[in-house]
Amino acid sequence: MPIAIEEGFYQTHDLAHVSCLGIETSRLQDCVAKVKIERIKGVFGAASFGFTGSTLDFLAELPWLEAVWFWDMNLQSIEGLYALENLQYFGVHPKRPPIDFSRFPRLRHVVIEPRAKDTGLEKLKELQLLHVWHFRSKDNTFAALDFPESLEELQINWANLDSLESLPAIPNLRRLEVHRCRKLAHLGDLGRKFPNLEHLVVDACGRLQSAEGERVVRDLPKICHAYIQGHKLV
Repeated sequence: MPIAIEEGFYQTHDLAHVSCLGIETSRLQDCVAKVKIERIKGVFGAASFGFTGSTLDFLAELPWLEAVWFWDMNLQSIEGLYALENLQYFGVHPKRPPIDFSRFPRLRHVVIEPRAKDTGLEKLKELQLLHVWHFRSKDNTFAALDFPESLEELQINWANLDSLESLPAIPNLRRLEVHRCRKLAHLGDLGRKFPNLEHLVVDACGRLQSAEGERVVRDLPKICHAYIQGHKLV
């Protein structure tokens, strides 16, 4: 995700499906004006790029936005997000109030660190990609997460579960990646739950044995690429 200064503003062109402009707290109105004048469709912010605000209220002035990405901050209010009826790409973490994702029906890509009171993910009928970071289960299951059946790509990073058995069936899933889940030892019945899976990567999951990877790959009829714990199986 290269970020560079262009025309006096931080900008990136490969964060989402649209170009994004960096929001800087010290000149918030200038940044908002730039987005308005050029009808830019994406914004991002982080302390390292000049955003130190505690709210996203300014987003209410930019209702046409399709992509937002904010990280490394402590947000007290995300109400401005709810003005973005065309939002398709979402990434806001880790410290934020809970979000009702059902209010963004056009979301296609979501990257989150889940909060206990987040709601509405299961209602996103157009969601194709979901990346989950630092999921902490209290019962060693994925029951607290609701996965829509429309998903085509799921990535799980730094979760504390020892098994994927509790993942629900997602018939459209084609890509599954699991990274740095250090307790993970069992992959469950991936063939039954994800019959269209083509791409499987499980990496840096210290307890997982290569034999477990070989077992699940045999039950994936459409698998084209499988990389398990540093070994390419397909």
